[in-house]
Amino acid sequence: MSKVQSAKEVETGTHVQLFVYRVPKKNHDTLVQLQKQLTEIFRKHGILRSEFFKLSSTETFQGFTGIDKTVSANQDEEEVWMELESYRDKKHRDEVVAKITEDASAGPLFGQVMSLMTQGYSCIMGWFKRLQV
Repeated sequence: MSKVQSAKEVETGTHVQLFVYRVPKKNHDTLVQLQKQLTEIFRKHGILRSEFFKLSSTETFQGFTGIDKTVSANQDEEEVWMELESYRDKKHRDEVVAKITEDASAGPLFGQVMSLMTQGYSCIMGWFKRLQV
């Protein structure tokens, strides 16, 4: 039996792909421009949303660990970025990713983005499904 999606799920999707990575501060402006280009490619192929955030505070609640510590960021030289990509569902994500993979203009941009991130550090990523709470 197929589940009927709510209006919110249709608008915001039920699946997100999360990326957390470190960026040398000197690469900020160049990376912003490249991500703008990639976001246009993602939109062309049907992604619902692609959002970027920069860590703005390392303050934590008692008993919690700051994400800057988790990713071993040097706050004097690096920024911690988070990227959220939203999809209707897993099938939609798979379709969009397949189209992007076949888009010849995407590969070189991905390579440039990867070269601007902190070298020797592996990005954190995961796919998440919306919970009904």
